[in-house]
Amino acid sequence: MKCPNCQSTKIRKHGFYREKQRYQCKDCARQFVENHTPHLPQQTSTGVEDRIDRYITSVSTPASDLLINLQQATVAYPLSQMQPPLAQVQLIAMLMQSMGASRVLELGIFSGYSTLAMALALPPQGQLISCGVAGKHLELARDYWQQAGVAAQINFQVGSGLELLDRLLAANPVSSFDLITISGLKHQYPLYYQRAIELLRPQGLLIATDVLWQGRVLNTDTYHDDFTRGIDLFNRELVADPRVHVSILPIGDGISIATKR
Repeated sequence: MKCPNCQSTKIRKHGFYREKQRYQCKDCARQFVENHTPHLPQQTSTGVEDRIDRYITSVSTPASDLLINLQQATVAYPLSQMQPPLAQVQLIAMLMQSMGASRVLELGIFSGYSTLAMALALPPQGQLISCGVAGKHLELARDYWQQAGVAAQINFQVGSGLELLDRLLAANPVSSFDLITISGLKHQYPLYYQRAIELLRPQGLLIATDVLWQGRVLNTDTYHDDFTRGIDLFNRELVADPRVHVSILPIGDGISIATKR
């Protein structure tokens, strides 16, 4: 059995729904019954049909060939649906360029094509620190980073986002960042934020993806998994924090953009 959302085979039983066995994916926390059939036409978490997303892409500045090729090259990898949409990736890169970001921290990657997009948006002396898990997808990403001529600007560290944040905070002196992105383990978003805000310079940007979590944040009484609770708590803590000004856009699975005051 596979998860209908991310195709993972890491499934556990999760009670019953209308006398049918319910399951939950251990990777993305999606809940479903065994005879689940996807809704057609396919939609994003915000109810926007895929064809609308495709139209948006068609009337936006085209992504580089290397970026598109890396995205397509990882489609066959397990959990490839976790890749962020091009619209999100291009928005982050455009924001980087508009603010002249030269020090960027990326907490959590999947295929590395968001890393590539951000590295391409860096100035010549810019630096991107990123973290995630090792695997064949990372080997492929490194090849594309090399082809694009940005490999030297990417400091990739294997491990969790929390470990990386703690190392950065323990440094003497502590370095600040122009932009920090959060896209790692969803239940740890609040913990990422508590640390990341200390590393972000004034007027810097903090960007988090998947903040609508397929609409499950609208039904936290129904979805009791750690991922949904973590994202909902993160969203509420962020808007209540007087140190930042935040706005959420319904692009992909939701993207949160916060400016540190």
